[in-house]
Amino acid sequence: MTDAKPKYANFPERDLKVTIGAHINAATAKALTRLTIGTYEMSFTQIEKGKVTCEAVRLALNQFGKANNLALSTESSRDYVGVYIAASPEVKFQLWVTTPFELTQANHLIWVRFQNLAEGTNGVSFRLSNAFSIDQILELLKAAQRNAVVVPAEESYVVVGNPPPRFQKKAEATAAPAAASDEAATPADAVSDA
Repeated sequence: MTDAKPKYANFPERDLKVTIGAHINAATAKALTRLTIGTYEMSFTQIEKGKVTCEAVRLALNQFGKANNLALSTESSRDYVGVYIAASPEVKFQLWVTTPFELTQANHLIWVRFQNLAEGTNGVSFRLSNAFSIDQILELLKAAQRNAVVVPAEESYVVVGNPPPRFQKKAEATAAPAAASDEAATPADAVSDA
């Protein structure tokens, strides 16, 4: 049996390798590996959608930064519509707004990387859409915090999606009989000891 090769995502930062894991559909997985067109090739509609997303990101980071005492900064880049950093001495959030993948559509991707510098953990989250709201950006920031794990030096971070509800129900159903058998054994032992 041969092991499948890891499928690497086109993550904006090269010091953290990101691979695509389970429960991510094929269309999203394909988009995560594609190259974007760059800022110079964008159409007027794509530029306008990018500006709206950047404004939502700016407002969301201002709100999130004030609540968590983070210093905000931006970086200029010709490869991304926007690059944002919210940092403190303990934690660092990096957010990239990518350009679209094709000239005829406006879907773009937002990557968020969370680093807890004290613990050495990294968390990554992403969202693909053609328009973003402030609430979606805040949810991405919180998701990156929830996804934080320690990544060994030579390994890659694995991005996983949400399992479909049918898989969650099966896992709960198999866990419930095991817990019920443990509970049933405990009262019987207590009665025999008395």
